[in-house]
Parts: sequence; C-alpha cells; structure tokens
Amino acid sequence: MAVRRIVAIVLPQLACELVKQRGPVSPSGKAPLAVILGGEDDRRAALALQPEREPQAPAAVIDVVDDEARRYGVRPGQKVVEAAALVAHLAIHRVTFAEIDAALGRVAEVALGLGATAAIQLGEQGAPRAGAARASRAPERAASEARSPWGDGPYDTVWLDITGASHLVGGEEALLGELGERVAALGHRARLAIADGPRLAQALARFGAHADGGGGAEAPIAPPGKGAQAIGPLPVQALPVEREVASFLVRLGVLRVEDLARLPRAQVAARLGPRTADVMELLAGRDPVPLLPFEVPRLLEEEVLFDEPIESAESLLFVLRGMTSRIASRLAARGEACGRLNVAIAYDRSIARLRLGEREDDGAAAALLEDDGRGPSLRFHVDMPVPLSDAGDLLRPLKARLERIELAAPAVGVHVIASRIARARRVQLDLSRDRSADPDSLPALLAELSAEIGQERVGILEIADAHRPEARSRLVPASGEAAMTRASAAARARAAADRGAAEQAGGADAPALEPARLLAQPIPLGRVGRGAIVAVDRHLYAIERLSFVMRIDAVEWWTPTPASRDYARAWLVSGSPSGKAAPARLGELRPPRDGASASSCGEAWIYVDRATGEAFLQGWCE
Repeated sequence: MAVRRIVAIVLPQLACELVKQRGPVSPSGKAPLAVILGGEDDRRAALALQPEREPQAPAAVIDVVDDEARRYGVRPGQKVVEAAALVAHLAIHRVTFAEIDAALGRVAEVALGLGATAAIQLGEQGAPRAGAARASRAPERAASEARSPWGDGPYDTVWLDITGASHLVGGEEALLGELGERVAALGHRARLAIADGPRLAQALARFGAHADGGGGAEAPIAPPGKGAQAIGPLPVQALPVEREVASFLVRLGVLRVEDLARLPRAQVAARLGPRTADVMELLAGRDPVPLLPFEVPRLLEEEVLFDEPIESAESLLFVLRGMTSRIASRLAARGEACGRLNVAIAYDRSIARLRLGEREDDGAAAALLEDDGRGPSLRFHVDMPVPLSDAGDLLRPLKARLERIELAAPAVGVHVIASRIARARRVQLDLSRDRSADPDSLPALLAELSAEIGQERVGILEIADAHRPEARSRLVPASGEAAMTRASAAARARAAADRGAAEQAGGADAPALEPARLLAQPIPLGRVGRGAIVAVDRHLYAIERLSFVMRIDAVEWWTPTPASRDYARAWLVSGSPSGKAAPARLGELRPPRDGASASSCGEAWIYVDRATGEAFLQGWCE
C-alpha cells in the first residue's frame, strides 16, 4: 500500500495580493499595505451605495501586512490607530472571507492538474469550515480565529493529494516546481512542502527554512514515514496549540518541536489544552486527517471590486489582463477552453443615475445602463469562433471591444464569466517542417475581428442549394470545428463540381461559368446589346461583346416574385476605341485620365429579367 503524500500550498500574502489585483493600493502606488479580514457582509452593496473608500474604524485590528509594512514595524494584531502612528501613509484595505475562499478555490483548481484530490479545508478531525458557518459567527470571534495559527484559520492553505502521481512529472521536486509556476501565474507567492499528512505538510510550508516562491532554500520534502523528524527543528508555534500555550512553552525554554517531543508525554498532555490528541499524533509522525475534495465549478468566474472607482479604459484593461490570465491558468489545468466571455462592469450607482437623468432622451445612453438589482452596469459578451484558452487570445477581443466603449459612469467593479466550456484542442507536434503555424492564431484573429466589427460580419462561406448564382453561398458564423469542417467539405465538393463543369465545357483550362465577385445590390443598366452604352458608377462604358451563359425559368415559383433570367458575360470598354484594351483590375472600371489614350476594360456578369427586358450588373468575372 502506497504511503499517502500531501502537498501543502501556503499563501502567506494572499489577502494583500487580492488587494493589489484590484489596482494601485494608493495614489502613489508604493505605500505599505495592511489588510483587515472582514465578515461576510455584502461588500458589493456597500461599494455601490458609498463609492468612496470605506474608512476603517481606529479600533479595528489588522490581520495581514505586506513586507513593506512589516519593515516599518506594523504587525498583525495591532489596531489601526497604533499602526497609523507608526506609518502615516499606511494603506488599509478590507478583504472578505468570500474573496479569500474564491482565491483558494482558483489555486485548488489549478493544482488539480497535478494530483487526484485538492482541498481548501480538512475533514472531521480538522474542523471543516464553510462560508455559511463563518457568516453566523460574531465578527470579533471570526477575526480572532482568522489570526489564529491553527483551528479555523488563517485561511491561506490549499492541499493536494499526490499519492502515486509524482512520477508522472519526474518526481516530487519537479512536481513542486511545476506547481509553483502555476500558482505564480495566478499572481500569488506560495510556500510549498510535501509530507505524509496535511497538517505536517502545512507546518513545514509555514515554518520551514525556505524562501517565498523560490530563490532561496529548496522547499522541504519530508521522506515517507519521517514526518516526526521533519518537523522536529520547527518552532513550537508550528503545532496546533493556542497562542497562550505556545508562549508558556517558550518561557519554559521549549523552543522547538523536538524539545517538546523529548518531554514526558503525561506531563506534556496536561499542558496542551483541548488539542492534546492532535499534537500527540503529530509528534509521533502520524497525520490521518482526511481532505474534503474541492468541487470544481462548471463556469469560471472572476470578479474584482475597486475601493476607488476608476474611469479610464486603461485601468480596466489592466484589471482584465490579470483576470484573463487567471482564467487561462484555470482552463489549462482543466484541459479545457471557453467559447464566450461575459463581462459586467458595475457603475457607481449615484453618478450613473445622475448622468442618465441628464441624458434621459438619449436612447444610446440608456442602453448602456442595465440594472440587475445590484446597481447599474454595462454588460457585453465576446464569442470565440473556436474555444480558446490562451491568456493573450482571451484578452485580444476584450481589448478590441473595450476600446470602442465609453463608460457612462465610474466603474466600481468588473465581473467576467467564461462560459461555453469545451475540451481544449490538442495539436500534435509537427517535426517534418522547419516552421509551423500556430493553430490558434486564426481563431484568435477571428475573435478579435468579431469584437471589432461585429460578429455578424465575420464568418465562413457556406455553399447553399440554390439556382440563382447570388444565392449559392452565404456567410455563416464560424462557431466551432463543425462549421469549419462543413465549410471545407462543401468547398471541396464545389471545387470538384467546377472541375467537372470545366471539363465538360472543353477541357481543364476552360473558364469558370460563374463570377468571381458579386455586388451586394445589382446595378440597373437598362436594355443592353452589343455596342450599347451603359452607366456604371456615374461613368459611361460601351459593351464590346456579349456571351450567353445560362437561362433560369420560374426559379422559386412558390414565392410572390419568381425569377426568370438570362445570364451573360459582357466585355465593357471605356476610352479610346483605337488600340488594344488592357484588362482592368477586378471592379476598377474607370474612364482614362485627361490626355490618356489607353482604354480600360473588364468582364462583367449581367442578367436580363425576361419579364421586363431590363438588364442588371451583378458582379465581375476574372
């Protein structure tokens, strides 16, 4: 039976990183940062009603500080007034437990690509935590638990079960390196460790002698069955004991876990409090606590709420770049891609209503504001012709769409949902050529063009079963592999039909019987014949010769306007009749410039309505 192996991913600066992902923490962008972990209050509603940054109460207690604030002497557990006395320009922000849980869920989702089970909470022996349970607690108790090193907090760890899976990536060290890169792509610094149980691995990750995110000592890996020896050099704070108990042990001179392990068990058990059984298990190197599997959501959601409203598209683009990067990391871990991005930009409620009232007669302005009960917002979506998963490919259509949008009010938040999730394409490496094309370059370009000029104007041509030449093809959305496969099959069938028609007409080199380009609207020419003068685009041309092509009778007879037409190819000439006329480019029938003797000509595709005798220019032939 294989020994259980668990990876602990500890994110010591998670709350600070979530604040920095919203945007600059201060006008200068370099102020030290402190974070207060709030309760389950509706922060979105608070920001919508009060767009200014919520002032923090002087008696509030700081829960997390960044490295810059720590250098100034600010520590978790200090009150806001005490920290402000040390650092006048200290930036203080609030992060809710819902944001913490969402961030841990993203990390768990990314980690699942390297292990069988990921978890953000432990099983029965580890007191499982849930958002609803935390919401019912008193705020002061939730804050104290959040600052506790064990028990219900801090909420900064994701566990991954890699039992029997590390050899797939080259061993445990290689797995930690790959996992660290994936977490870094989400914008987080992580401390990683591997042990036989979740609490052993968490203790090694939190208190092990290794640097954050690499660059220093290697991440600790406890050999199988050697968990007790691995945690021996750690401080006693690494054990699940209360702060008062840890302080008492330090005053007695018991500084490390191995010092505590050498004491008589009966005397130690009398001093450890309610978690005596857990501590004894860890001292013996046993950690049987189960993991509660993390359930991966079907839709990928990313949301950022701003403490300070923003009005520039550049700031929104900065936020969207980080959001699409995180979505791409989650998709890559799942081996999937998304076909649609739904974006909702939440407006400042009061300013949006004020500006809408000033332009209440402007229908376009009113269309930009949608109220879903949580405040006015701007909503749009971007469809991908083929599901994409690369961060750059996801950002390009959003950038093209955002550059064409004018915000009706300052934005207080952005919400992005990746839907239409499909399995990502896997392209086999081509080693037979020196250069290869990126298979996602064309779908990414189509997605960008769809956002820029409209989805209805971008697609692929599909062959239709019709008698009229202008109705034999139509533009259909390039919505996936099926559409492209159908279009390519139809194109091959049409090419085979054209070759057959050419061979019947007199050989493989015979000209095609259909125009190369059709006009959106036919141009009336009146009655035509050889030598007739016709007007095209306010210029006069002479018909040098006509060549009959085909006749259709009573096509679409079941409609009110059946078509009976004679189709022909006409050689149009403009300029001096002397000399040999050189063919003009397709559609460039123009009279010669003043003083020029050369003539311009081109072959046109026309039809004559047999009911009226009127001729129409419908396209051009090569």
